[in-house]
Amino acid sequence: MVEDFGSYLKHERELRGVTLEAISETTKIHIRFLQALEGNNFEELPGEVFIKGYIRSYADIIGSDPEETLNVYEEFVGNKVPEKNLDSVDQSNISAIKFLGYALIGLIILALVFSTKILLSYQKKSTDKSLNNSFSLFEKLLAKETTQEIKNDLEKKEILRKDLFPVKNPVTKESIDLPKKQETLKIKSEVQRQENILSPNKEEKLRVLEKPLKLTIKVKSDSWFNMTIDNFREEDFILPAGEEKFFLGNKTFRLTIGNSKDTEVILNGKNLVIPYGNANVVKDFIITAKLIN
Repeated sequence: MVEDFGSYLKHERELRGVTLEAISETTKIHIRFLQALEGNNFEELPGEVFIKGYIRSYADIIGSDPEETLNVYEEFVGNKVPEKNLDSVDQSNISAIKFLGYALIGLIILALVFSTKILLSYQKKSTDKSLNNSFSLFEKLLAKETTQEIKNDLEKKEILRKDLFPVKNPVTKESIDLPKKQETLKIKSEVQRQENILSPNKEEKLRVLEKPLKLTIKVKSDSWFNMTIDNFREEDFILPAGEEKFFLGNKTFRLTIGNSKDTEVILNGKNLVIPYGNANVVKDFIITAKLIN
């Protein structure tokens, strides 16, 4: 286990006869950052993603295994994390368990009360329904004979009416409902026509779905980036020399650049002016549509 990561880096570099100036010239990493790595002064470096990028490039230039070097760094940083107070942790756990126990008991009581209320309500409805069905059946039995008599009487009256007043041109239900059907069809046709006028075509729908901002990043040498898109999606990445990458967004890009001198930023086809940064590092560069208006 390495107790001094900076001394370990320096020893590996000097063992291979590589100078800090040579590493800085090849990787474009400022020599001050390399000295901070060898001095364990990580607070002087831009951030965790840049530290790991610097370590990878450093190890690659001196001929060491980058992954092994990163493992040594993570082991060194992990040993620096202070141990937590076990007593306070135990006390907080006990308090949390007590609180959860009381909450669970309360929920069980509420569930029992609610279930009892529903059961009583269901039993009452079942009883009322049974009584209603019984009265309804009794009423039907009493009224059956009277209803049959009324029906027979109505049939006799209808036969008599037809004999006295014959209808030459009977009016059917279909002839009455025909104007209503025609009016309904006319209204539906007009509604469909209005919908066709108001509905956008497929190309307009696709344009609504497209994101309005396209940010392209090009680099001349290896560069490190941290980006947040629309205050929601975060990206950490390294672009090798000569490559480019683009991102789509709705409103805002927040960009941190680890090698601003050799970086080109283009928004919707227009080159943006990158603000000056300390030691070739630009932090929290806010990019919106206002920069191209």
